[in-house]
Amino acid sequence: MGIEYRRARPEDLPQTTSVFAIAIDDLNKKHGFFEEPTSTSPPNPQYAFWLEKEPASFWVAEDDHTIVGYSFSFLRGTLWFLADLFILPAYQGRGIGKTLIQRTLGSWRGRRIANRTLITPAFNRSSVSLYMRFGMLPRQPLYFAASPRESVAESLGSRGAGETLEVEEREDIQPIFSRLSQIHKLSLGFPPGWHNEFFSQVQRARCLLFKRNNRLEGYAFFRRNGRVGPLVVRSASSFRRALEATLRFATEQQQSKELTIVFAGTNEEAALAGIRHGFRIKYPLLFLSSKPMGDWDNYLFYSPGLM
Repeated sequence: MGIEYRRARPEDLPQTTSVFAIAIDDLNKKHGFFEEPTSTSPPNPQYAFWLEKEPASFWVAEDDHTIVGYSFSFLRGTLWFLADLFILPAYQGRGIGKTLIQRTLGSWRGRRIANRTLITPAFNRSSVSLYMRFGMLPRQPLYFAASPRESVAESLGSRGAGETLEVEEREDIQPIFSRLSQIHKLSLGFPPGWHNEFFSQVQRARCLLFKRNNRLEGYAFFRRNGRVGPLVVRSASSFRRALEATLRFATEQQQSKELTIVFAGTNEEAALAGIRHGFRIKYPLLFLSSKPMGDWDNYLFYSPGLM
């Protein structure tokens, strides 16, 4: 039997998690970025959430009832984002990736797509070449960086977030999802969709609201494990204050030994903040799109799969 393609089902998620772990660990080993095996237990809750929200665009490739690859995409306004595409190493180079992209992209047939986008490891040469054949070109370097929590706390010192920004932690953000969506769309040109629901209700991330003159200026998420982001503000002039305020709140999380961020290479304020607070680049990523987009001076990313 040849490779069969079908939409994912809930019972596929453990195998899907395993495909991701095997594929990403193999890639990292080949390029010197491997640190420790990727955990497969329990399955990443992100997959179940994806399947709940966008079941038609979650595809698997199967060989003799064994999942050997998968893909997932979502649509935000007219922006299409390829959130995940992973294939077991033994099955790479057989055209499975091309077919999986076609299947998940085809799931949105009938909807207007003005821009196709994704994020991938910068050193993943074969995948970058594949994505370019679909018209998605390298646009922006991204960097995953980390710093010891205590070092960040020390470098922040006792300075406040700044006279021009009010900072408020908000526990229940569901009533203001629409307001947060407006900020996101204003800054980047597309809404966040169900992303904020995932961050707040599944990850239980803490949310900060930034206000200037009683107007909502932006917001940010941070987690118990030290991951900061996404962070989005109306104006680049607010970015530094918002980032430092978020880092300050995040340093209070005693559970994490380090803080991690993902920032765009062209975001000078993020890069300078990284230097000030001892962040070191651990992993290079690449943003690709079929058309130029995004004011990345206003934005701190979360991950390759959810921006």
